[in-house]
Amino acid sequence: MAHLSPSAIFSPSVARLQQAAAKDWNYIDAWLSTKFAGKNPPPYERNHDILKALLALAALNDTADEERDLIARVEARALEDLQAKEDADSHTELLHSLEDNLTKVGQTSLDTLAAMSVVLNQPVPTIERLGRGIVDLQVTAYDLEQVSERVSVLEAHLMNELDNINALIKDLQSDEYQPSSDLMKQTIDYQRRAKALSAKLPEQRDRMGSTATGSGPSKITIQDVKLEEDKFKAMMETVKDLEAKVKSYHGLPQDVDLARLELEGLRLELRGLTLQRDSMFEGLVERESPKKTRS
Repeated sequence: MAHLSPSAIFSPSVARLQQAAAKDWNYIDAWLSTKFAGKNPPPYERNHDILKALLALAALNDTADEERDLIARVEARALEDLQAKEDADSHTELLHSLEDNLTKVGQTSLDTLAAMSVVLNQPVPTIERLGRGIVDLQVTAYDLEQVSERVSVLEAHLMNELDNINALIKDLQSDEYQPSSDLMKQTIDYQRRAKALSAKLPEQRDRMGSTATGSGPSKITIQDVKLEEDKFKAMMETVKDLEAKVKSYHGLPQDVDLARLELEGLRLELRGLTLQRDSMFEGLVERESPKKTRS
């Protein structure tokens, strides 16, 4: 009970939490002791957040240790199987004898073939597969060279653009682009003028509103335009009729009385011509009509 706080004596839940925390700290202390080979770890603050982080770290470390041990056991088992298979192979001594009796050139060729098989990931290589793998490697190398050249060209363009940007920055930092000495004065002047215009804005709005109200709404629609167009066409027809009547009086004197006398004379002449036409028509009819014979 020495590790419990006074409040834990009167609260079972607090006591359980403190016991669990003490158990976790004991586990962390033991784990750190194994990691530091029995030496004391550096001093650190002991609180709930650090305990939580250390527990997570210890769990991850244990998982990694288990995975590493599992991989080591699998590799050891595979090595044992390969060793047992090699010991059981009847041709092992023959292969060792051939390898020992190879010339220097043959040993170099065999090492090269083995290294090539490892690089090309071909445990059981053949000449055809090795050749195909070499061709694939050459194609890959060529593609990488092309990509490298493109990257070099792109890098050159980027460096050129970087130089241009640096030159532009240098120009912008020159005296030509520096603000004028009276910039503060101009700013204050602009602010004062803006405030004055803002103060006059409501008055101008009221004036515009009163002007719009006095003039009244003037909305022109398509129907109004059509109606005015029809009126205009009617007026044009009237003008044409009047022009025709005026042309009929062309040649008359400007004096009204004289014009009336001339008009009466023309009417008498027209009447005489009409009578002459009628008499001529009657004479023509009598001449062309057959005469009756007397019995």
